[in-house]
Amino acid sequence: MTPHILLEKLKALLQSMPPLEGRGQYSNEQYSWLGQANALMHEWDEIKSIPFKSAVNGMLHNLNRSGNFGVVVAFIHDVIARVENSLPQEADQVFGPGAAYDFFRALNDLVSTAKTQLWVVDPYLDAEVFDGYMQALNPGISARLLTAKYLNNVRVAAEKYQAQFGSAIEIRSSNDIHDRVIFVDHDQCWVLGASIKDAALKKPTYLAPVSTDVAIEKRKLYEAIWAAGTPI
Repeated sequence: MTPHILLEKLKALLQSMPPLEGRGQYSNEQYSWLGQANALMHEWDEIKSIPFKSAVNGMLHNLNRSGNFGVVVAFIHDVIARVENSLPQEADQVFGPGAAYDFFRALNDLVSTAKTQLWVVDPYLDAEVFDGYMQALNPGISARLLTAKYLNNVRVAAEKYQAQFGSAIEIRSSNDIHDRVIFVDHDQCWVLGASIKDAALKKPTYLAPVSTDVAIEKRKLYEAIWAAGTPI
């Protein structure tokens, strides 16, 4: 997981945090959140995150929940600050001309983080998205593709991909899309500086996360375009 993706995941984790300080048995939502938090901290640093894991275990066993909750929240904020300080000043991942493989790895990394759904919006999407990126999806993850140009090319590739892997893939076309956007699950939105099929081949491009409030508005916009689009 790249530092940029880890950072966005950690920020989304804080925003989705359920109440955790009360006594008694946790709900499935609370267990799920704590499990995700542990997994992200392990991804950040297996050794340095041991105090975090210990605090979570204390909360799970109903031991000093208030104190351990403070440790958990403070630890997440601390890691966010550390990751931010380790990044270049630019928030984007910028890829110069010829850095096609670096872009390929970064986008594969992003795709592999999807837990429920991947949604790619790209008017120039072609079958390469299946060869290069869809195989990074974990089993059972559904996908939506919103495109405009190479419709038959994408449709045939999608049919063969579904036949082999069984993943649920929906494709729609619309002439109202101009940007390149990737939605991961329901809490992340990333914008691309060029179409996936040409990214970083001859011109520079970028892969950049957008803030949660902007992501919500972008999703509303593209949900409307999707609803009006033509199924392929």
